[in-house]
Amino acid sequence: MKIKAVFFDLGNTLVRTRIPEVTYQNALSSLGIGRSAEAIREAIDRTEKEFRESGYRYRYGEVAYAGYWGRWIAAVLKHLGISKDQISAKEILTRWWDHADCSAYPDTVVTLNRLKHTGVRVGLISTAYEEDINTILDKTCLEKRLFDIVVGANTIKKEKPHPDVFRHALSKLNVEANEVLFVGDDVDNDYRGARAVGMHALLIERGDSDTNASSFDRIRSLEEIFKFIE
Repeated sequence: MKIKAVFFDLGNTLVRTRIPEVTYQNALSSLGIGRSAEAIREAIDRTEKEFRESGYRYRYGEVAYAGYWGRWIAAVLKHLGISKDQISAKEILTRWWDHADCSAYPDTVVTLNRLKHTGVRVGLISTAYEEDINTILDKTCLEKRLFDIVVGANTIKKEKPHPDVFRHALSKLNVEANEVLFVGDDVDNDYRGARAVGMHALLIERGDSDTNASSFDRIRSLEEIFKFIE
C-alpha cells in the first residue's frame, strides 16, 4: 500500500526541548527565587502523583489551557514551599516560554519540505495543548504551512494514545490508516498508539536514547523515513 501521509510527534521528534525542571529553575531565578533541579524534579513528580490520584490528570486536554496549567504550576510551587504571595502560577505560566528553549532538529525542515514536494500529506499529532504547539512552531521557525493538519491534546479533548486522536487526523485528511506512517519517540503514545489503529509506525531515537527492543522499527534520523515510503 502506498504511503499517502506521514504524521509526526513534536517533542523529541521534530524539536528538541529543555527538560521541565530546568525551565522552572530559570523562570524562578528570573523572579529572584532559587531552587535546585533535584528539588523541582521531586515537586513535579509529587504533582504528577497527586493529579493522577485525584483523577484531574485525566482531564488534561479537556480543561482549558490556562486552567489546567495554572493548577499544575500552583501545585509544583506549593511542593517547593513557595507561597502564592511570593509568586503566582500565572507569573510562571506567562514566563514559561521565555525560558523553555527549544529548537528544530537539523533534519526536520529538510524532511518536511521533501515530503511536501513529493506530494505526501503531513500531519502533526502532539500531546501538547494547541497553544503550546503554536508557540513551539513559532520559536523554532517551523511554518504551519508545512503541516496539513495539527492535532493537540485539546483539539478533540483527548490525548495520545487514545485511538480517537489518530482517527481524527485520518478523517480530516481523508486517508486510510494503512496509508499512513507515524513517526514518534514514545513507545506507548506514538508507536503502539499508531499501530493500534492500523498505521505503520517508526520509533525515532534521538541522541543516546535506546529502547533495547528489537521488535520496534527504529530510525536515528528523520531522513531515513524515505526508504520506508519509497
